[in-house]
Amino acid sequence: MDHRIALVTGASRGIGRAIACQLAADGLLVVINYRSRDDAADDALRQISAAGGSAVLKKFDVSIAAQVDAAVKQITSELGTIDALVNNAAVGRDKPLLRVKPDEWERTLATNVTGVHHCTQAVVKTWVGKRCGSRIVNVTSVGAERGYRDSTTYCASKAAVIGYTKSLAHELAPKNVTVNAVSPGFVMTELTAHMPPELYIRQTPLGRAGRPEDVANAVSFLVSERAAFITGEVLRVNGGMYT
Repeated sequence: MDHRIALVTGASRGIGRAIACQLAADGLLVVINYRSRDDAADDALRQISAAGGSAVLKKFDVSIAAQVDAAVKQITSELGTIDALVNNAAVGRDKPLLRVKPDEWERTLATNVTGVHHCTQAVVKTWVGKRCGSRIVNVTSVGAERGYRDSTTYCASKAAVIGYTKSLAHELAPKNVTVNAVSPGFVMTELTAHMPPELYIRQTPLGRAGRPEDVANAVSFLVSERAAFITGEVLRVNGGMYT
């Protein structure tokens, strides 16, 4: 197959869908990962197809290692080497520290941190010999660096992703693989619809909320050959909220 292949996790909605659509527009064959929303995943696939792009669906839970390993092996066997991995899947927990339940802490880290590890490890295992990809992009958050009130669980998980990114960049550099992170600020999606946008817009020098496409454009750049000499970086897409 002539296409470069990108696996985008959590790609049925929001930022993940925008990333999948942009990479498909760039000419990659996109594997749209999702956990539960069949309707949203089908809609994402239709959107890409209608725009002339190529994509397939792959349903699995990034927090479950066995599911990730089986999915990545199947993708590699049926489609070819995954050239670009975008770890986007995440869950959010906005609660004051003393109200965070143990299972909420564990579920957040299982998806936002362990899920990144499961997917990255499974993909890198397939990169042996000439079967080697070239790009890993992890989606973190402005909260990882500046923090949010009542969001210790989420911010901690996203901070871990930055450390993971920087360490892995050193480890995979000899394979000519770049590893970077994209750090969005406040982005209007279905998952942030319950938040008061004016609160975050006041903290954003550019004076507006981000769009999923703003993040997708950054990921597109990091996946491209134009970013071949960039690794271990955190690209902030936050309208100046944190610099």
